[in-house]
Amino acid sequence: MHILVIFLVLLLLTSMVVWAIAQPKEKLQKAWSDIAAPFTSKTRDWGTPLKVWAEASLGNERQLQTWLLALPSEGLQALGEKIAEFCNEMNVDLTWLTDTETDTGVNPVAKQAAEEMVIDYCKICLKAVQNQQTAK
Repeated sequence: MHILVIFLVLLLLTSMVVWAIAQPKEKLQKAWSDIAAPFTSKTRDWGTPLKVWAEASLGNERQLQTWLLALPSEGLQALGEKIAEFCNEMNVDLTWLTDTETDTGVNPVAKQAAEEMVIDYCKICLKAVQNQQTAK
């Protein structure tokens, strides 16, 4: 009985190898990407769109704009990730602020409220950094 099970397993493995060899490379790469997707990091670039948004939209908030634009790319990315987490918890799509292509269909009042929320969040972060610097 064990010999039969081992034979069937080997037959199955052999047929899988033959099938894999017969597949086009692109199909195998896509299959591997689909399998590996849950295990790979999918960190979105928040630093670049946040910087573009700060340059374009924070003209009335010069101190905040200056601070955001002076952050190193790693710091801006980390802040962007935290803002995205906060917005997600508040059920707000942060891409409204950073992606001009999604403006269609977005309520301008909702976008303004989301922008004010992000500005307030950034102001709190700036205040915390300033307080840490004075405490040292």
